[in-house]
Amino acid sequence: MKFLLPFLYSFIISTLAIFFVLRAEKNPRAQLSEMFLELSSRKKRLGGVIVIAVFVLMVLLDRNLVVTRSIAGILVGGLMILFFGLWDDLKNLSWKWQLLFQIIIAISAISFGVRSGFITNPLGGVFVLNNPVIYFIVYTVYFLLFMNALNWLDGTDGLAGGVTLASLAAVFILSFKPEVNQPAVAILSAMAGGAVLGFLVFNWNLAKIMAGTSGAWFFGFLLASLSIFAGAKIATVMMAALIPIIDLIRVISERYSAGQSIFQKDRRHLHYLLLARGFGQKQIFFFYFLASILIGALALNLNAIGKLVMMGIVGVIYIVLVKKITKNSPPFPKGD
Repeated sequence: MKFLLPFLYSFIISTLAIFFVLRAEKNPRAQLSEMFLELSSRKKRLGGVIVIAVFVLMVLLDRNLVVTRSIAGILVGGLMILFFGLWDDLKNLSWKWQLLFQIIIAISAISFGVRSGFITNPLGGVFVLNNPVIYFIVYTVYFLLFMNALNWLDGTDGLAGGVTLASLAAVFILSFKPEVNQPAVAILSAMAGGAVLGFLVFNWNLAKIMAGTSGAWFFGFLLASLSIFAGAKIATVMMAALIPIIDLIRVISERYSAGQSIFQKDRRHLHYLLLARGFGQKQIFFFYFLASILIGALALNLNAIGKLVMMGIVGVIYIVLVKKITKNSPPFPKGD
């Protein structure tokens, strides 16, 4: 019950909170703040704010969870994301400011202890990360990878939340494996999963509420944090979110090769390519969601070498798919 109840409570609170926010927005007599009105005009980007608030609340109230420095680092990072994300949703900050804030968030979490002193070497043994300069660089890049992969994925209804939910399921199961044995990670995953599922109830096509910058950043930040917290099982969690990560790497590479800024918004992402080919948003959601579940399930049952091989296979399939979709296609238009 210590795993089921946090999931159920988070789901119920998240669902009710979003329901009442949407209901209040529709009520012309509701006394809404200027910030809320501004966010409502921007496609109701409060979904991520509610997910973060519910997660933080559940962590602080759960009697089975001891708030260690590492967990405190996740909470602090989440609250910073809430603040900076809202700022971006209101002001549409430039990519330079967004990147700076992401680095600050990552460094803050690492400073609290959201890090591991080693990373498993797939060829055997481990890479020791005792030098602060090295582990700050390695884990900051790792946080940026996840935060931007999930942020750039947030282009069609339910997509970022669906991949996050599937990845959290992998983390939850991973935490029970003998070599991990992290009940705290299981509780955190259950809480986060309930909050994200409550959000998905209203983010499902056609979406009534959006994750916003806060939500998209938090999804990636949470997955990165929990993978580090779960005995540095980075490869397993990366595999569950492998498609958006590969997509990010490909898009950055193509933009750089084309002489564009790597942060130039366009419609190169796979989900946009599928939309252009006539796939519906629900079809795209199920493709990503089921692929994340399948790849994550395989990762839970593969050794380190097997994970590397599987990553290579998925990468090849992805590239072939993209080449087939983009064959004889016009240049990529700018977009979100």
